[in-house]
Amino acid sequence: MYKKFSFPFLLFGVTLAAAQTGSPASALSEQDFLGDMPIVLSVSRLAQRLDETPGAMTILDRNFIRMTGARDVVDLLRLVPGFQTTTSFEADAPMATYHGRSDEVANRIQVLVDGRSVYSGFLLGSAGLGWQTLALDDIERIEVLRGSNSAAYGARAFLGVVNIVSRDVRETHGTSVNMNAGENGVVDLGTRVGWGDLSATYRMSADSRGDDGLRKVFTNGAQASGRNRTSRVNFASHLSMDGEGEMDVRAGALEIAAVRGDTASVGNLERLRFLGAQFAQLDWRKALSDDQDIALHASHTENTNNDSFPYLNPDPAYAPYFGIPIEFKAKEFNDVISLQHTVRQSLSLNTVWGGEVRREQIISRSSFDAREQVSSNFYRLFASAQWQVLDNAVLNLGALQEFSDIGGHSLSPRIMVNWQFSAGHTLRAGISSAFRPPSAYEKYAAVRYYDVNGASPTPLYVSGNTGLVPEKIISRELGYYFNSSAVNLAGDVRIFSEHIADGIGVKLKPNPIEYGNGDNVAITGAEYQLSWKPAPNTQLFFNQTWTDISVNALAYPDADTLLRTVHGAPKYAASLAMMHTFPSGVALTLMHQRAEEFALTSDNLRLYSIGRTDVRVAKAFKLGATKAELALTLQNLDVPYLDGDKKFYFDRRAMLSLRFEN
Repeated sequence: MYKKFSFPFLLFGVTLAAAQTGSPASALSEQDFLGDMPIVLSVSRLAQRLDETPGAMTILDRNFIRMTGARDVVDLLRLVPGFQTTTSFEADAPMATYHGRSDEVANRIQVLVDGRSVYSGFLLGSAGLGWQTLALDDIERIEVLRGSNSAAYGARAFLGVVNIVSRDVRETHGTSVNMNAGENGVVDLGTRVGWGDLSATYRMSADSRGDDGLRKVFTNGAQASGRNRTSRVNFASHLSMDGEGEMDVRAGALEIAAVRGDTASVGNLERLRFLGAQFAQLDWRKALSDDQDIALHASHTENTNNDSFPYLNPDPAYAPYFGIPIEFKAKEFNDVISLQHTVRQSLSLNTVWGGEVRREQIISRSSFDAREQVSSNFYRLFASAQWQVLDNAVLNLGALQEFSDIGGHSLSPRIMVNWQFSAGHTLRAGISSAFRPPSAYEKYAAVRYYDVNGASPTPLYVSGNTGLVPEKIISRELGYYFNSSAVNLAGDVRIFSEHIADGIGVKLKPNPIEYGNGDNVAITGAEYQLSWKPAPNTQLFFNQTWTDISVNALAYPDADTLLRTVHGAPKYAASLAMMHTFPSGVALTLMHQRAEEFALTSDNLRLYSIGRTDVRVAKAFKLGATKAELALTLQNLDVPYLDGDKKFYFDRRAMLSLRFEN
């Protein structure tokens, strides 16, 4: 017991789309989502005002995204209270997590892109591929629920949910071109075209984003290139059919090519690793009356991992294995269909209920040996209700029942009370439970290698545990949301207590790597965010987080794991963003991030602190009918910092970008 305390990528897409609806939920516009009192959908599956949601929300809108000068979603989330991020493509792809990360994988939050889960089982539950689905130019907003939400989304919504929402196709007519280049080999190119009419609207976009990656410093002195490139193409459409509902159809593909490995290693050679994803998604909604509608979602996602290198150990003891391929290859297929029914029962009661079926299949001889493939089926029933029990009090109730052949039965309830004790001031209190079933890799992995004749199998290097059960969490929350239109100030305070039981731990040494239940961890603390608009052209965003992680037990207790778990999140973190547009049209952004006393995933000797300051200066102008913007972004004006791992440094870099739109 421990004390508590190449742009070489082509997509073929076929698309459909249909419909319209006059229901209150369906008729919401982007102004509703981004107005003075924004509407969000990512918490209970109901359209709710921020002061009525059963949880703390952060919304990053399109203007905020553009003015940060960030190049991908993960780099934005470092500005969200309680989040930890890494920009490395070495282990997976840039990743983000909430309230703690003790290894290379971030698998305790649910990541959605337009409502489609981008979970990847062969990447141990990471959303590394999914974070890269959309170019920032195609994103309208990012909704972040800071807290457990299995009551609405089931498996993997363990510590939170991030929903990346693309721009409305009907608002992106015309063409857009953007370019970005700078230090560290940064070269980004993107283009978008939108067309159509009131009944049918379409958008096609493509982009390529690349740089020389993080500076790598290996303990043996070897220097390896970290260059990487992400290539994307996305199609979106919206059709309206009189009286038959509305339908959005999306399809896309991406490829990540990244250098990984060590120039001086025989067991982890420097090589180019490829990750890929393709998807097709259909969302249909129809109004049944003024007070109810139904929505259908269907999607198909394919992920691929192509990573191998020859084993070139000259030691005679390994002669039979000299030249064999060390492989991490896999293909993954995820299919989902869901149906939900939203009903306004009365002026004081709104409800939503529905079901979902999800099938996940991974094919990987290198990960599962003789089993070769693993299939998992998920069946979910969910319901949520928003009940205004008093004029100034809202009760949120929700629950989800799930059965899967990888995690068994799980029930996740939630209850939250929102009390508006004064105009613009709301207190929030509640409790919820959530779960995370083991990934297919954690449960069934069997990694071993064979000689050049396919014989002489090595001992297992990674051994899954078929006895694993889902991780469980009880989350208690007190919150305070305020919004003063008189001074244009809004904020959210969250005080949290999150108790994890049956957490899945990993034994790294000696071989084989194994997984087991047994982590018992408590995460407590407080965080708040402020958004202030003192003048029409000035915005300020500020947040602070205090986090304490206490370990009561570990599945595999050792000093290294204890350090990385207890300090998986900074003891203190804060970020500040100030944005101002001058009368001349020059826009200035200043950002600073600070994180103190946290552990890296690869170092068991000390704790670290980082500071990062970014500056962006932009000038908007017109060339005839074409709108344009020229911007200079300086990232990390502070000293280089270690990015998640002691081998990777994020250095200072300057970038110049140019955008045209008409």
